[in-house]
Amino acid sequence: MPDSATHRSLSRAVYASIRADILAGRYAPGAKLSPRTIATEYNVSLSVVREALTRLTEQDLVVAAPQLGFSVVELDIEDVRDVSRLRILIEGAGLRGAVEHADVEYEARVVASHHRLSRTRYLPAEPGETTTEDWARAHAEYHSALLSACPSPRLRDLAASLRETAELYRRWSGLSAEAHEARDVPAEHRALMEAALDRDADRAVVLLTDHINKTATLLQSYLESGVARDLAEPDAGPAAS
Repeated sequence: MPDSATHRSLSRAVYASIRADILAGRYAPGAKLSPRTIATEYNVSLSVVREALTRLTEQDLVVAAPQLGFSVVELDIEDVRDVSRLRILIEGAGLRGAVEHADVEYEARVVASHHRLSRTRYLPAEPGETTTEDWARAHAEYHSALLSACPSPRLRDLAASLRETAELYRRWSGLSAEAHEARDVPAEHRALMEAALDRDADRAVVLLTDHINKTATLLQSYLESGVARDLAEPDAGPAAS
């Protein structure tokens, strides 16, 4: 029987693997997660798997229901739209405040974070993935930099919290067939940087609004495509690459 340190190590590894599968869309929205199947797949005990799944429920990536077991959180398009509306209000206000209070240090942060984002590999080598973890971190840092001159710490914190809430939706938005044809994400980020450097708050907010709304539009396409429904069949494992 493994000791407690080994148990924790196994649980962390299984947690990280399932989380990556959910974010990459290999487990679709609403898909059932069988602890026994996962335990067999990873050659670990049921208690290790349940601990990992419980941790994922705390991050709102997995839901647990009596008699029904564990499943991936559902993709609720109305929640997507609600989060998008809130992001536009909060993040838009933060971006306006940042641009209006911009100085050379702000410009340096925006340019540096954009450079890092543009030089970070967007798509992983493994087929079927959405974006790399390095890119996701650089992306979060870039959006944080855009708001960094906003004089309200509470507004910046609210914007960061909403972006974190929307991260799963952002990842899933890349799963629709037309996702990478329908938008030029690097161009969107570059345009946001240029508007901020030009101190054009109105243009920056319009660009941010469009940037956020495109994610909701792509998620709608993903739902309508039927791919999410097909992958969410009971006891379905990760989608084949």
